Amino acid sequence: FEIRNTEKIAVVGRNGCGKTTLLKLISGEVDLSKRDSDEDIYISHAGNPSIGYLKQLTFEDENLTLDEEIRKVFAPILKMQERLSELVRKMETDASEKTVNEYTALEEKFKDLGGYYYEKEYDTMLRSFQFSLDDKQKKLSEFSGGQRTKLAFIKLLLSKPDILLLDEPTNHLDISTIEW
Repeated sequence: FEIRNTEKIAVVGRNGCGKTTLLKLISGEVDLSKRDSDEDIYISHAGNPSIGYLKQLTFEDENLTLDEEIRKVFAPILKMQERLSELVRKMETDASEKTVNEYTALEEKFKDLGGYYYEKEYDTMLRSFQFSLDDKQKKLSEFSGGQRTKLAFIKLLLSKPDILLLDEPTNHLDISTIEW
C-alpha cells in the first residue's frame, strides 16, 4: 500500500498479529530480515522523511525529570544557540567575512527550526496536555501511565516529524486528551 501527503491510515487487527512489528519496520527500528516466501518484499520511503514513533513503552530512564526528557528534542537547537553565542563573541574581535557568513547562515537555520520560540511552544504544549510548569522538575517515575503517554506524545509533536506512527496512542489517556 502507499500513503500520500496528508492521508491518515489505521492498522487494525487482533492482538499479536504484527501491528507493532509493522510500525517498527516502517520506522526503521527493526530490519526486514525474515521472509516467509520468495516474493520481493520491502519497505521504501520516498525522499528522506523524518519519522516519529510513539511506542507503547515510552521512556528509557524514568529517573530523568520531565524537563530533561523533553529537552532532548531541542538538542540541535540548543547546540546551534551555543554556537551562535560563540560566534557573537568571536565577532567582537574577528569580524571577518567567513565568521559573519557562518553566523548569518546558522542564524537563519536557527530561526527556521523555531529557535526563537521553542520555549513558548514547549510551555504551550505542556498546558494543552494539562501539565503545570512546576511539573517540569518532577521525575518521569512520578507520573501515571497516562501522563507518561502524554509526555511521550508531547515530545514526539515537538520533534515535528514528517510522519507520525502511533502505537495504541489512546491507551492510558483520559477522554479530553483523546478528543484533543
